[in-house]
Order: sequence, then C-alpha cells, then structure tokens
Amino acid sequence: MIVLRDILLSALTLGALYAASSVALSLIWGSIGMLNLAHGAYLAVGAYGSLILVNWLGFPWWAGIIGGVVGGMLMGLATHFLLVRWVFAKPNFEINIIILTMALSTIVIDLINNLIGPTSARQPFNIDGRIDIGGSGIAYQTLLIIGGCAIMIFGLQLVIRKTKLGRAIRAVSQEPTAARLNGIPLQVVVLKVMLLAGAVAGISGVLLTAFTTVYPTVGLDPLLKALIICVVGGLGSIPGALSAAFLLAFVEVLVQYGFGTKWGFPALLIAVVIVLIVRPDGLFGQRVQARN
Repeated sequence: MIVLRDILLSALTLGALYAASSVALSLIWGSIGMLNLAHGAYLAVGAYGSLILVNWLGFPWWAGIIGGVVGGMLMGLATHFLLVRWVFAKPNFEINIIILTMALSTIVIDLINNLIGPTSARQPFNIDGRIDIGGSGIAYQTLLIIGGCAIMIFGLQLVIRKTKLGRAIRAVSQEPTAARLNGIPLQVVVLKVMLLAGAVAGISGVLLTAFTTVYPTVGLDPLLKALIICVVGGLGSIPGALSAAFLLAFVEVLVQYGFGTKWGFPALLIAVVIVLIVRPDGLFGQRVQARN
C-alpha cells in the first residue's frame, strides 16, 4: 500500500511538472499554429526572473513567481515584435518560425551565459518542510508545485473558454482569414497569445527549477519532454497535453519503481511510439488543416 501511494504521489508530482512544461507550448500551437522552439529559453528566463527579483533585489521568496511572469512575458513580447509579427500568416510560416525560434533560443541562452554566467543557483521560490502521512512524507515544496500547476492550468482554461480574448483566440485558431474579415485584429490577438503563453511559461520555469537548480540551459530538457507530451496529447490540445503529461508520468514512475531509474525514460518513449501508432494524431488531436 505504501509503495502504491509513493508511486501515485511521484506520478502526480512528475505529471504536474510535465503539464507545466507543456501547456504554454500547446497554447501557442493551438492558437496560431506556431511550434515555439524558444520555449526552453522562456522557461530559463522565467527561472532567472525569480532569481533576480528575490536573490538580487531582495524581494520575499513568494515574489519569485512574479519575476517568472515578468521574465516570460518579456520573452513573449520580444518573440512577437522581433519575429512573429513579420512572418505570421505569410507563406511557410510554420517552417520559418521553427528556424527563427531555434535561433532566438540559442541567442538568449548565450546572453544568459555571458551576462550572468554558466554557474547554477538554487531556485529561491522554495518552502522547506514536509507533511507526514502514514509513514510517507509529502514535501511542502511538492504541494506548492502541484497546487501552482493546477491553479495556472485552471486559470488558463478559464481565459480560453470564458473571456472575450479566449473567443478571439479560438476564432483565430480555427480560421485566421475569416477572423480578420469579421473584425478581429490578428496582430493584437497574436501579441496577447504570446504574452499569455510567456507568462505561463515563466511560471512553469519557476516551478520546474524548484526541484533542480537554475542554469542557462535548464529549459532544454523540459522542451524535449514538452514536445513529446504535446505530440502524444495532440498538437494544440491543452486537455490532450494534460492527459498525456499524467499518463506518461505514471508509466515512467511505474517502470522506475519496478526496473530502476535508468529504464524510466526509455519506457516513456516506447509508450509514445505505441500511442502514435494507434492514434497518429495524438490522444485528442485532429488532422491538421491548412491555414489561410
């Protein structure tokens, strides 16, 4: 019973981290058809935003999440004005933006290396202590991360489904040309999507690094996991990304408990292959339609 409880708790924690790493990537793809390979840099800048605000400027630890939001939104703003506004809704946008965001990611990581340095630091958004439950312990930090991920994802879903901005985002995602003809300002909506996704990614960067440390390339491994999760869930589907995050986390943790840590990631990749053979468009994906 204790082992099962530990497996479920570990899977819940890992699934929350996977969900946090993938939801912003899924939001941008589902909204404007953009595969953002600078997503790892968004996570890193969010993590450093927390570090700068708390460790350098002396704000309390909980303000780290604000630093993450600001850092992520600055990345979204820069991505839009430097890259997206010039190529969105133009021929070969989907391919060109992959190259452009890959270049942006490299530039941002190099800037962090040169301006701050390659050394690692502890994420200040952190709570010490744990709760004992029947012989097992749950760290306050784990509860903070799970709760933070849940609030962030629930809030994002409210924005998408219940607000005027959400309706505009859904209209642009379904048919950009028709949305423009109906008076929706495409560039304004795209800018708001980039800012919203940046804020979510910045928060995710803070939460993810609370279990590791902050260093320039900290977002690259979560980027790989996020791409896998988004493909399995169905590109552009936030519910699909959430389902895939927890499903793959459970598979990985179960294999790690049964066969050892080194087999966890290979088992996750095998599960991905099986899902995509059975459902090539992902768990909640739909066949891609050409955008005008």
